[in-house]
Amino acid sequence: MPSDPDELHSWVLRKARDLPPEGLTDDLPLLAGRHLTSLHIPELILLLERLRRRPIDVEQLCAGDFRDLATIRARFLHAEPGELA
Repeated sequence: MPSDPDELHSWVLRKARDLPPEGLTDDLPLLAGRHLTSLHIPELILLLERLRRRPIDVEQLCAGDFRDLATIRARFLHAEPGELA
């Protein structure tokens, strides 16, 4: 059974376009690099809620929350319930 970070990585790989030759790295800018678009964010939030087993308060989201895989994991998968959206 894949881990939560593995499921996140697989989802981004399926959705991302025009990845660089080095592929999907933890620090690849997903939105700024136009590999994902704002249209992917609602589906990504639903995935993260399923993986975390708790909702994300979208009122608490910040512009940089979906910058790259490392940021997404730290913000949504590795923080304590009271620490994030």
